[in-house]
Amino acid sequence: MWESWGSNMVVKVKWFYHPEETKLGKRQSDGKNALYQSCHEDENDVQTISHKCQVVGREHYEQITRSKKYQDRQDLYYLAGTYDPTTGRLVTADGVPILC
Repeated sequence: MWESWGSNMVVKVKWFYHPEETKLGKRQSDGKNALYQSCHEDENDVQTISHKCQVVGREHYEQITRSKKYQDRQDLYYLAGTYDPTTGRLVTADGVPILC
């Protein structure tokens, strides 16, 4: 986070995509809170950020969601893989390409 020339606070963000936002769309194997990481980054005014979320590996996600304390967290997601929005290429978190 830094202050821009116009005295606005700016933050650099990395984009994540919900499965239904990818060219392939949501698959049956995509869980409720799956996200795909992309190499797409932006610099945005801090005021455009609505909230933060936590993205963890699938195993860690499963451990957290089994705990009653975290059962209904709306800000917890797991990393399902990577997505290139320019080519539509999806790769699982294990490095396996997903064919469209």
